[in-house]
Amino acid sequence: MPNSLPPDQRPRLFDADGDLSKRWYINFKVWDTDKQRYVRKQDTSMNKYRTLTERRQQANRKLREITKLLVEGYTSGSTPAINIGLPRNPTLLDAVKLVTERKLASGRKHENYPRLLREVQRFQSLANAALEHVRPVNVLAFLDNLAARGMEPKTYNGYRDTLSAVFNYLLKLEAVSRNPVRGVDRRKVVASDEHQPYTNAQRQLVREEIARRGDAQLQLFISFIYYCFVRIGSELRLLRVGDLLAHTVRVPGTRAKNDKAEHVAIPRQLAVLIDEHALRSYPADFYVFTKSGQPGPVPVGKNWFAKRHRAVLTAVGLAGGNHSLYSYKHTGAINLYLATRDIELVRRHCRHQHAGITATYLRKLGAVHDGDRLDAMPDF
Repeated sequence: MPNSLPPDQRPRLFDADGDLSKRWYINFKVWDTDKQRYVRKQDTSMNKYRTLTERRQQANRKLREITKLLVEGYTSGSTPAINIGLPRNPTLLDAVKLVTERKLASGRKHENYPRLLREVQRFQSLANAALEHVRPVNVLAFLDNLAARGMEPKTYNGYRDTLSAVFNYLLKLEAVSRNPVRGVDRRKVVASDEHQPYTNAQRQLVREEIARRGDAQLQLFISFIYYCFVRIGSELRLLRVGDLLAHTVRVPGTRAKNDKAEHVAIPRQLAVLIDEHALRSYPADFYVFTKSGQPGPVPVGKNWFAKRHRAVLTAVGLAGGNHSLYSYKHTGAINLYLATRDIELVRRHCRHQHAGITATYLRKLGAVHDGDRLDAMPDF
């Protein structure tokens, strides 16, 4: 987007010459409708990032976002911001549409916003409510409607948190004066038994059935999950040939769960499979997994492998339980820990922020326990 602002009104980044130990900020001027003059503001959102690349990426995103708002006529003060896509008397639906469009335009993954938009459109009493008059009771009525349709607490909380994020976005623009979602509690989520790890015997049954079907691509897909602990959705389904480096799989920030670019080491067993399928011989921009069974320009759909895997589980008598494609990630993490007893290695491979998360994760799966050491307790 062309920067049509006068030089003295353009936002400016102060990055402490790249020093991460110092505070970075973006200075910009905005017209205040109450004071009838320009006031200075700062954005410091980039400081929560701890690497130079991530902090600079966030700073550049905010520079573009602030510049766009200023070009469109964003103002500060008690009067709602104008010319940013909201009508003079916006409804909640107007606001959700605006924030959804802006989040998607940022180029990052924001699947929750389109989902929220669809549900708000269905709930007319909330959709048509004046934005500034939305109260916690309106939000609660909307969420209770979702719950009445059988929505699980985790999904319920997801809609609540996304709607809260919409209001927080508008608060920063001073388009609203408060966030009514803060008055609505999240629901308690009971730990799920889904995605149970496979035993060695179960894995053997699955391997034999896949081999009988001659489904080498499904076996390769599962192998990436098992050996690299990559997530099935955008990380693996949208994997490109160019992401297969010499010793690691690159997970771009646009596809990673935490929006951080990462590298995952390729174990020897997976390296052999990559060579057998000659994956690196294809164009770098080809997707590894396609309907043709070999790399190509169009990736498979979201449920492509899930349906084929479900048929395999049915054939070996494992359907209807708590096993899934995602279970291979848990299975791999357990087997890596049992083979090495190195929780730091598992942490790095799982891409957990700290070892405490990994310990909790493995304990939930039953891989970490004190076992015979408890037998050393003195008799009562």
